[in-house]
Amino acid sequence: MKKRVFFTKIVSITMVSLMMTMLGGCGSNNDLPQTSDLPMTIEPVSPSEPVPDNEPADTNEQGESDELQDGAAENGRLDGERFGEVIIVEGMEETVKYEHVRNEALGFEMDYDYERFIRHKEINRDSFISIYDVFEKPENYLEVTYSREDADTVSVSIGEKLSKDYDIIKESFMLDHVGSCIRIDASDAKGGGGTPDLLQMVYIIPATDGSLVATAHYSFESAEGFGRRFAYIMNTLVLIDRNGENKLTDEQALSAIQSYCYQSNPDLEDIVNSGEYPVYWSVISSDEQTIVVLFRSYTGAEIRYYIDSISGETYVTEFVPGITPEEERTDESFNVWDYLSGQDTLSGTVPSIAGTWQTASMRYEDDGTVFPEYDVQFTDSDIIYGHMKDGIFTQDHADKIISLEATATGGFKVQAKAANGIEYTYRTCENDKDVLEYYETWMEEDFPEMYRGGASLSKKVESDEKSFEY
Repeated sequence: MKKRVFFTKIVSITMVSLMMTMLGGCGSNNDLPQTSDLPMTIEPVSPSEPVPDNEPADTNEQGESDELQDGAAENGRLDGERFGEVIIVEGMEETVKYEHVRNEALGFEMDYDYERFIRHKEINRDSFISIYDVFEKPENYLEVTYSREDADTVSVSIGEKLSKDYDIIKESFMLDHVGSCIRIDASDAKGGGGTPDLLQMVYIIPATDGSLVATAHYSFESAEGFGRRFAYIMNTLVLIDRNGENKLTDEQALSAIQSYCYQSNPDLEDIVNSGEYPVYWSVISSDEQTIVVLFRSYTGAEIRYYIDSISGETYVTEFVPGITPEEERTDESFNVWDYLSGQDTLSGTVPSIAGTWQTASMRYEDDGTVFPEYDVQFTDSDIIYGHMKDGIFTQDHADKIISLEATATGGFKVQAKAANGIEYTYRTCENDKDVLEYYETWMEEDFPEMYRGGASLSKKVESDEKSFEY
């Protein structure tokens, strides 16, 4: 992110006081808490991120077991709590780092390696994505979802899908804190075609009101790294009571199906707008568990989408009057949560940073007037940088938010990526919730060296805030 040299001219006692506070940092020199992780190997993309080789244990069908470290997910840890442990791996000590996370909507808590993974929380899933991957299209990530169906039913459905591309192995498996579950190993290509490039390991865990599904995705090259690391993370997972249900409304379901249809058929929008054919969508039934949306296609076919109102899992039937005698189920299936707008999907589940903020660094106008280098606002997906003048905001640029979390202390941690590739973090100051400290890194261990006071933000008073015009 481009930063300018701070002005040295004293504007006012108030301005100087603000800058001294920001430039000096807010608790940035405190020792960072040590945390812990599981003894696994990552095959780093970047040579600057070496990771020692480790060999975690697993449990196979013959009952042979190399037990994982106990207590990785201890009861009583707070959401967002970080802790450190020294573990022994192949006779060598390794310090690993954990963050304990709790998701009451899905019904689980566990520990993950926050230095190697970015957490991305959505209304229907919790994902932990490798920092080395392209965030929008990751290869190495762990994804956790909930289904109201029992584990056996879910395992059949997932097994059928995976069997199209893989020769799967389905087995009973033991996890340290949840006990028995169903594990599906998708690491062999269909028909004995060797090892595919992308592998999956799926854990279907019985819960009191359905099942929890955790899927580890990783490339063949990183199977001994990410694959092993995900196995250790899974052994920290603990089931908890779900607090309420994130249910789809009829309006959300209808909107999602319309979006799905438009994305599936790029020509559909022009056909609808032409008005030559009767095309419409309608919610034809809705109860506590299922929403049914009817799509009347321009071909005359009646396509019905049967949507689980909690999990979002959807299957499709088709009926063509005069041609088919009744509804026939198709092979089509998807999750409607993936087709909601960002606002619908994230509402109530991802924290938002309200108000207008300003950088500590300043800029001069031609007339000598001094202003913050940037005024800043946050959306669900972007950090918007711009300039306010005479009550009008003009956007300069925007950076993509990769991760946005509320911390246990009531603050925020935002990880973003600039257009030039720079990765940076805003984190709420420990002593002042109206200050967001800037670190030009995602790696928390590097925060003391990568703190940038001029790029840090302070919240503007309400009287100074104006709406953005993008």
